Amino acid sequence: MPDERRVRQRQLRFLMFFRTKGPALFVIARWGVTSRCVSPYSTRMTDNRRAAWALVLGSVGGMVTMAIHPVSMAQLTPPQIQHLATISGIAHGLALASVLLLFLGTCGLTRALTGPDRLAFSALVTYGFAAVAIMIAASVSGWIVPDIMRLMARDVATNSGSQADWRIAIAAIFQINQAMARIYSVGAAVAITLWSARCLRSGQLSRGMATYGCVTAPLIAVLIFIGYLRLDVHGMAVVMLSEVVWFVGMGIALWRTDARAARTASQPTAS
Repeated sequence: MPDERRVRQRQLRFLMFFRTKGPALFVIARWGVTSRCVSPYSTRMTDNRRAAWALVLGSVGGMVTMAIHPVSMAQLTPPQIQHLATISGIAHGLALASVLLLFLGTCGLTRALTGPDRLAFSALVTYGFAAVAIMIAASVSGWIVPDIMRLMARDVATNSGSQADWRIAIAAIFQINQAMARIYSVGAAVAITLWSARCLRSGQLSRGMATYGCVTAPLIAVLIFIGYLRLDVHGMAVVMLSEVVWFVGMGIALWRTDARAARTASQPTAS
């Protein structure tokens, strides 16, 4: 008899729990099933938009970098050297952040363009290789050369030394910057060509921007190879401008593709 009473009490407790907590459990279970069905699609849309933002913001950062990039003069006073070092550090720090954003954006772009031909993946690997080179170039120009110039100014002021030996050292180190700038410019051009070729093959995103990339990127690489395009401040501005047009165009195409997919998903399907 006591056992039967305990069983009935447990049954009553179970019924009361289900009556009070059942609706909430049903809502949670329904939300879990719905989120599992929808999350892969919604995550893909979110990735496209994030990649678009990264491409646009990275491009804007690159153009701002070229706008504030200092130009060294033949003779500089110690205050001028200090000012140049400060501006150079800010400009190249922004450049590194911009390259990071562009790499994140191209990861999303590669995800959207992935296919069995592996062109998009090859482009991403090539661009990552080029990004390492521009990181070294920005570090040399942004911090190493300005520090050497500070040492030069201090040595000339205290020891009445000549700037000639220091300028030979600065010119030698600057060649590292030029070599890495060439590696980046050519590598980025190859990557843009591969992404553009994948766009044309698959018909995804913007065919106009893909055609632009297939024309301008190889042209930039050829001009660098033959020595016509020197990668000083003005030459890098030309390279950056050609890349910015493509990155921004592809970012807009990613955003529009995501918006079209969202509109298609929101339309009711015929039963």
